[in-house]
Amino acid sequence: VFLFFFLEMAANNLETIWSQLDQQEHSMKIEQKYLKEIWLKVCEQHKKNEKDREELESEKAKAGLVFVDPSTLITLNVGGQNFETTAGVLCRDKYSVLAGICRGSGSVLDSRLECDENEETEGTFFIDRDWWIFRHILQFLRSDIIPDDPLLVEEMYQEATFYRLKLLRHAIEKLPSAFFNQRLAVGTEPR
Repeated sequence: VFLFFFLEMAANNLETIWSQLDQQEHSMKIEQKYLKEIWLKVCEQHKKNEKDREELESEKAKAGLVFVDPSTLITLNVGGQNFETTAGVLCRDKYSVLAGICRGSGSVLDSRLECDENEETEGTFFIDRDWWIFRHILQFLRSDIIPDDPLLVEEMYQEATFYRLKLLRHAIEKLPSAFFNQRLAVGTEPR
């Protein structure tokens, strides 16, 4: 009798376990179908994004936003001081004046830009601005470092406006510098 009772309980347990496994299998099939639908949507979106990216690249090319290889060396003469850097650094803010210097393809700069034709400085772009400030701008483009001196930061902000460096302007505007932020709050933006 005890053995019969034990076998009956084991059979009931097996039935319960079997029923639970059936429910789990059914749930997994539903989830599998759902994941398959999601995967197909992801693949479709990926194809659409690829097509959109190609269209954007084409539009950028039409607008003249094609730049030389990022490793191409660029020499700038800023206020009489020469700076050597790469196109990748100057193109961090793609809509800036500095990025505009790097237009071209491969390692060939766009022929619309005029370089210095003096034999000693051939291939150098002259910019009539303060080199002392420019060195800090170049440092920012290389490493996102902004000096602690509030007057220097204000001058950098002015130069960022000239060079159309939105990236630098936004970085300066986010600084917790009381001096600079007070001037912005009062509406006396540095000129």
